[in-house]
Amino acid sequence: MKLDFQAEEFEDLLQQASRIVLNWYRELEERKVYHNYPAAEIAERFDEPLPVQGTEVAELLRLVEQDVAERSNLNIHPQYYAYITGGANQVAILAELLRTALNQNNLKWHSAPANSEMEKIVVRWVSEFIGYGVPGAGVLASGGAVANFLALAVARKQQAPFDVAEEGMAGGPRMCVYVSSEGHSSIDKAADMLGMGKKYVRKIPVKPDFTMDPQALVAHIEADRQQGLLPVCVVGIAGTTNTGAVDPLETLAGICRQYGLWYHIDAAYGGPAAATEAAGPLFTGIHLADSLIVNPHKWLYAPFEAACVLVRKGEHLRDTFSMIPPYLRYGQQDQRTDLMEYNLQLTKDFKALKIWMAFKAYGAHGLRKAISHDLHIARYLADCIRQTPDFELLAPVPLSIVCFRYLGPGGKIRDEQALNQLNERILQAVEADGRVFFTGTQLQGKTALRCCCINHRREERHIDELLNIIREIGLRFTNPPISGT
Repeated sequence: MKLDFQAEEFEDLLQQASRIVLNWYRELEERKVYHNYPAAEIAERFDEPLPVQGTEVAELLRLVEQDVAERSNLNIHPQYYAYITGGANQVAILAELLRTALNQNNLKWHSAPANSEMEKIVVRWVSEFIGYGVPGAGVLASGGAVANFLALAVARKQQAPFDVAEEGMAGGPRMCVYVSSEGHSSIDKAADMLGMGKKYVRKIPVKPDFTMDPQALVAHIEADRQQGLLPVCVVGIAGTTNTGAVDPLETLAGICRQYGLWYHIDAAYGGPAAATEAAGPLFTGIHLADSLIVNPHKWLYAPFEAACVLVRKGEHLRDTFSMIPPYLRYGQQDQRTDLMEYNLQLTKDFKALKIWMAFKAYGAHGLRKAISHDLHIARYLADCIRQTPDFELLAPVPLSIVCFRYLGPGGKIRDEQALNQLNERILQAVEADGRVFFTGTQLQGKTALRCCCINHRREERHIDELLNIIREIGLRFTNPPISGT
């Protein structure tokens, strides 16, 4: 049985799908960001026995347009502030359609020739855009967690004084990795999966601005060496997930040189801001990393999934991952690069196309302007918070993440327990309300409302509306006042 349509029918279905996408964008600001359906209700809507007979595709498209969309989180909306989500771009929608139609497998060069060459070009463009220069090699991956895993696997292989690939971690001393207490959880996961052990991921204290304390780092390295452990890697964070803090990258590079350590920079979120005039100075020293990751699906506005691993010396990436069984030896030529040799994955889709098309369509200048606008919006939100007594800023705003809390009308609530309780209630109520969507975090024992201002569609008026909605919701819990006022 063939699964293709007649050309005319396929054209009609493509046009129907296009109309659905167009309607989503035309009505974007009229829609709620989040509908807060219970999990059981969503499961019930779609659950059914395994379909034996097919359904008309036009009917399936209507189901997606109505039921799937309404039960999704509309993260392209300018009132979506959660996590670190770039809001995507419309050129990439076209790219994803074409990517899927081509169905390329980025395994060997001859299985995806254009894909293979384009990925190398995109990796170079991303590297140059953020100021890392021309990398020795790099690959695209699914996200920051996988990208950090790949980079730490390279660090482990290059720093081990024994053949870790053959002997495993039992073949030598315990290895230590150093990252700030604000570092991403993927570093712990990578250490776990690589057999290094989460116990040996040293969480270095941060200064009041939430950046790593270099003196504390040196003290930890010295202590581990005295105990017979093997320090191997320092991870600098170029934009923490909690607050957007950028570690002192150049200072950390100097410490790595002093002690002969691998220097990895997690720029998954913040890296693209290095290309801007407003934030660029924060990233001084980014070019000194042995490896670096950056996620185009964050601040280069690519749709999910797209992360990028960059390595200063290309042979290090290949030495770590190259393994060619007999059935994959054919088709090799000197000028062909089989990207499977630089990556854990064999099968991989055409991730490069949406990034390549975005750079071509908007240019580095256009993307830089969008990032700069996001920085402006974050600073506008921070300024609004500073200028009103009913909110309090809880962390510096070096990039696009703003952490703050509601203090009640006129800032009348002062008790810390009451404030935490109030802001926890606001977080729950915001999700139930659905007009805006953001999440929270904990900063020095305080419950923070955390808004990430990455979305090229956002304007100052959206920030004004955001704060008014928070006030409206907050008043539900402060009138009558809660305890601690």
